[in-house]
Amino acid sequence: MMKNLSIVFLLLMVPLALFATGAQDESGPVTLRYASFSAGEDNAATQQAMIDAFQEANPGIIIENEITGYGEHFTQLVTKIASGDAPDTFELNMENFLAYAIRGAVKPIDDIAADAGINLKETYAAGVLDACSYNGQTYAIPQMFSTVLLIYNKDLFDAAGASYPQEDWTWKESLEASKKIADPENDIWGTFNPVQFWEFYKVTQQNGGGVMTPDGSKFTINSPQNLETLQYMVDRIQKHHVMPSDTELAGRGDWDLFVDGKLAMISTGVWAFTDFANRCEFPWSVEVEPGNTKKATHFFANVSCLSRDTTNDMEAVKFLNFIASDPLSVQMRLDAQWELPTIKDASLMKQYLAITPPDNKIAVFNSLEYAVKPPALEQFQELVEILNPRLEQVRLGMLEPKEALDAAQKEAEAKIKL
Repeated sequence: MMKNLSIVFLLLMVPLALFATGAQDESGPVTLRYASFSAGEDNAATQQAMIDAFQEANPGIIIENEITGYGEHFTQLVTKIASGDAPDTFELNMENFLAYAIRGAVKPIDDIAADAGINLKETYAAGVLDACSYNGQTYAIPQMFSTVLLIYNKDLFDAAGASYPQEDWTWKESLEASKKIADPENDIWGTFNPVQFWEFYKVTQQNGGGVMTPDGSKFTINSPQNLETLQYMVDRIQKHHVMPSDTELAGRGDWDLFVDGKLAMISTGVWAFTDFANRCEFPWSVEVEPGNTKKATHFFANVSCLSRDTTNDMEAVKFLNFIASDPLSVQMRLDAQWELPTIKDASLMKQYLAITPPDNKIAVFNSLEYAVKPPALEQFQELVEILNPRLEQVRLGMLEPKEALDAAQKEAEAKIKL
């Protein structure tokens, strides 16, 4: 009798187990849960239209769209993952993405995409895919991006008889142009690049450096390349006088300085385009930022990942790829002006490229080829808090670059676990 009851119990438990692991009846549709935050109220309808288009093209897949606000999204996501109720797919920003990849909360997708007939390298720019990778594997599909460019005032270049920036410029050409244009006595400046953590980790890579080894096993904050980089950054203020000090800024922001026609070059993001187009009374354009031994550009993005617990890998990758790169989704994103698609094929971006100023908008996409990502650290914010005060002291002339970087290296090694 007990043996028969045990068999009945096991038979009853089989469908329950299948349900718990997300398995589907082969004859029925697959349901995917997608948790996201970036759409907000402004773009919720656009996101739903993308989902509807995907479902129409893939009638065997149903998407349950779970939209929340930024803060609520991450709080809920942590709770759901911890309780075993993670959505099949979810959206992350770049800073959080790295932490999730390090913890093993998301799946690598290279093989899954290949099995689905998706060529990631042909679909997305190399720099974008690199930013979505960890330890040599791709862990996310990039959904939207913004990047930082060199934006320049053509009138100031013309007045100084200086050639406009080119994509092959290095620090050398940038500094030479800055010196030619700068006229501090008349409040005219050659360039502006903030001296802070986010700029430092990017510019060190333009010089063959970086705050960590490529495999993330050691800090390299005080490397010779980084020391040279920091010296270069502050020399523009303290030695060459092509960038204003705090006193010379007199409370003005770098954007205001540029809009007022007082600044020849500024490194800032594509999010400045609308403001500059509305306020600048002079011609301006853009170019990929100069590097030194190599190029490295900032890349800010939201990406979508597969939960480590999803059992619907193929369907999930197809969905995420569709809303990121399908021509219908690309057009919807452009029409809504919901940041920029991450696709490699610039021909699909004609609508965006045609809107001027600035001209040479193709530089926005060219810069993706040189995109670098933040350090892959669970204690990322601690590193920011270790470096930023010391970079500030160097900028103000209160610390020498070597002294600051040596101290930051020592503190990072003591406080941050790799």
